[in-house]
Amino acid sequence: MSGSATSPLAGMPTSTAEQLLRERGITGVAMRGLRPVGGAARLAGPARTLRYLPARNDVAAGPNGPVARAAVEALRPGDVLVVDALGSLDAAVFGDMMGARARHLGAAGVVADGAVRDAAAFPALGLPVFARGTHPAPSKVALVDWERDVAVQCGGCLVQPGDHVLADEDGVVIIPEDAVAQLAAAAARAGALEAYSQRLLEAGHPLDAAYPVAPALLDAFEDFRRDGVIPDPTEKR
Repeated sequence: MSGSATSPLAGMPTSTAEQLLRERGITGVAMRGLRPVGGAARLAGPARTLRYLPARNDVAAGPNGPVARAAVEALRPGDVLVVDALGSLDAAVFGDMMGARARHLGAAGVVADGAVRDAAAFPALGLPVFARGTHPAPSKVALVDWERDVAVQCGGCLVQPGDHVLADEDGVVIIPEDAVAQLAAAAARAGALEAYSQRLLEAGHPLDAAYPVAPALLDAFEDFRRDGVIPDPTEKR
């Protein structure tokens, strides 16, 4: 692999990202129908986009030639290739050869609203791939690669080049480019609150008090962050 880049959102659960975005009035960011292919996977990074259109027997190629290969060759360390394949399950838009090249270039992963193939190879490549399904046939059977680095839809969400993609076992979330720094700053506190809630539940606090953390228990949150102390559930607050 030629290199790698770590996203400021790496390690953030998609559930946390979706909640933080919703609290800021940003909705429509959770993709539908996509799942990890080739085993559990996580990825985070800026989006590079590729758009397919339905194949037609009198159209051999799009106006810009073989843009699927160009999209892979243009990947930089940390990038996530986001593919709008119209949700088609009739042909694969990504496979192990493109995956090997993407991984060599340092890509963080692939998210495809459509089918992929060679799923068994992805874990060995170390390339996280999320897709709608799998199909053995190549893309040209049903689709034509039309353009890249443009706004696309993927899993029912608008994705613009530069938006960040976050994916884990729970799904795929899009983070607008101008919200990345804000979310990264909020993530540490959100993660600590999640850990605090878990510890409160383990100590015997009821769900209504522990998650979300009740105002009375928030007073002890900083104590927990500093020394790990959990309030006694038998104490009245």
